[in-house]
Amino acid sequence: MEEEVKNNNKLISLALFAFCLAYFVSAVFYYLTGYMGAMFWVLALVPLAYIIYVLDKLKHGELYPNFGKLQYVIGMLYIVLCIFFMIYLPMNYMNIIYYRAGSYTFLDKVIGSLLMLLMLEYARKEHKVLFGLMILLIVYCLFGEHFPGLLRSPGISLERIVTSSTVEVKLGMFGTYAQVGVGIIGAFLLLMGVARGFKVERSLIKTIIGTLGKKPTLVPQTAVVSSMAVAMCTGSGAADSALVGQFTIPAMRRVGFPAIYAAATEGSAALGGLVMPPVMAIAAFLMAEFLGVSYFEVIVRGFVLGFIYYISIALTVYLLTLQYVKPGKIKSGRLISQIREVTMLDKLNTATFFFSLILLIYLMGGLWWPEIRAALMTVFVFIIIASTLRLIFRDHSLKEKVRDLVRCLRDSIESYPILVADILLLLAVLGILINLFTVSGWLLKLGMMLMDVGKENVLNLVALGFLFAFFLGFGLPPSAVYILTAVLVAPYFTYFGINPWVAHFFIFLAAAISEFTPPVALIAAVTSRIAETSFVKTAFYTQKWILPMYLLIFTVISWPDLVVKPGAQMLVAFGIVLIGCLTVTLGSFGKLSNNRVVDLLVRCVLIALGLAALYHPEKTISTMLAPILLIVTIVGIKRTQKLALRLEEREVKINTSDVS
Repeated sequence: MEEEVKNNNKLISLALFAFCLAYFVSAVFYYLTGYMGAMFWVLALVPLAYIIYVLDKLKHGELYPNFGKLQYVIGMLYIVLCIFFMIYLPMNYMNIIYYRAGSYTFLDKVIGSLLMLLMLEYARKEHKVLFGLMILLIVYCLFGEHFPGLLRSPGISLERIVTSSTVEVKLGMFGTYAQVGVGIIGAFLLLMGVARGFKVERSLIKTIIGTLGKKPTLVPQTAVVSSMAVAMCTGSGAADSALVGQFTIPAMRRVGFPAIYAAATEGSAALGGLVMPPVMAIAAFLMAEFLGVSYFEVIVRGFVLGFIYYISIALTVYLLTLQYVKPGKIKSGRLISQIREVTMLDKLNTATFFFSLILLIYLMGGLWWPEIRAALMTVFVFIIIASTLRLIFRDHSLKEKVRDLVRCLRDSIESYPILVADILLLLAVLGILINLFTVSGWLLKLGMMLMDVGKENVLNLVALGFLFAFFLGFGLPPSAVYILTAVLVAPYFTYFGINPWVAHFFIFLAAAISEFTPPVALIAAVTSRIAETSFVKTAFYTQKWILPMYLLIFTVISWPDLVVKPGAQMLVAFGIVLIGCLTVTLGSFGKLSNNRVVDLLVRCVLIALGLAALYHPEKTISTMLAPILLIVTIVGIKRTQKLALRLEEREVKINTSDVS
């Protein structure tokens, strides 16, 4: 029996690599040539992504684990259908988009129905809230005439629902979102996929933690720095916390952090991965599409917000370190036993990755290369440098070095399509969902309601937009929350005078916190499991740590210069907003007096002053207040240092007297 399972896994692994190779070659060919455009390639690559998704699930026995061997039969059926789709649809591309548009053949309708069922099944397994919304909208489309009042609609035929969601290529699952996934998103994730193949994530973690971890007081900062670095590879808070947290959380606990604080620290640092370019939870690519701008323009603004968030988190961690990490109590030796010795290859891999990101930004912002061309050139440069380094610095024979290099290239070819497949399928599902919102008439009705809200007070519209994104985050990933809110709400923000950049970054930041909103809270689920703490308690505590994210959501409204146009005004806004966030952070986590009442009073005053700098309607007052708050913040940090030192000296004296 075990031998049969092994043989099945080998066969599935071989098939998975073969289809990943097909996706890799097809994608690179498209990026190099631009042949036929994304609208053509999406017809082949979405079904291919579904095949890769099914094989990856079968490889781990997760497609239908309760079905036993039957899951392999079902998986094979899905694969056969998708192979037929990826051949039929591109071959009939011109007929489908031009000659048969609006009058599809019986076979077109059958294929559309099967595609719809496959995407519904994917949504049911991976995104249950999206699945529920799709079913609800399908029922509404079919039976809209039976709904009361404003909800009443004339109803839509099942054939129209299916064809508009599938074979009408410009809409639904093959529409704008999936085309962006095949195009610019896929091109940028190519670098991340290749970096994974060359084990760069591991090198980043080893280099940063191995370097900072030598000093006990810097161990908690390893969570901030390494999470920020890995976030640039993944753009996923949950993946970030899983990769980094397995090393940083035990290390933080070892140097004195309470378990719940260690989990919250890693979780808050991982959340920053959603706002830190270049990936930005893939929302940056879609924001560029919505706004009709280059991707470079989005990530420039993303870096501004990302740096404010991470500097604030670094201060939070430093203030907690002063209170909980006592170097005199920690025995010398390795604090992070899981991290092996940092090799020269690890350091050079880390340097190569950051060099590649700088090169990518320079090609887009300095030379103004098209995004896909810049991404592809960066990947080629990375592969050349990383391959050369492995051949030179791996301590093995030449034969073993070549084998290792081939293994890295093979892993790159496989990891890239697996990384892209889930994102592409999610975008296809969202395309269907947005199409259902449109054809059902709900998009127009929601717009009328939002217009009425905005007429009374635009702040009501802002509050409604935040609540809409917040509650969607209860069950959807950040990218899905951003797309739905951007489509349904953003146009009405701009209609009432809010700058489009402000509107989209407000929605994006509101979507980012969905990683910590219950009942999903993926980051909290990961960090609580590693720290062995309560999931609910971890999610609750981390809300305080991620306060800078909540501040930034509304700060982009009060300080539009933060995201509207790069330049001197953006730098001024960056400085004032950063000072305001740091002041609020000091008030939240600092210790300014040994008297609890005085300490609480002073901290509340600091929080109030910080909020005034961030949200006061008169900007001259905030500008005048910022230098004062900077001095107060520095003095407050020094005060926290002194109190922590006095407490440590007092504990040393008590311990010495006890020994005597």
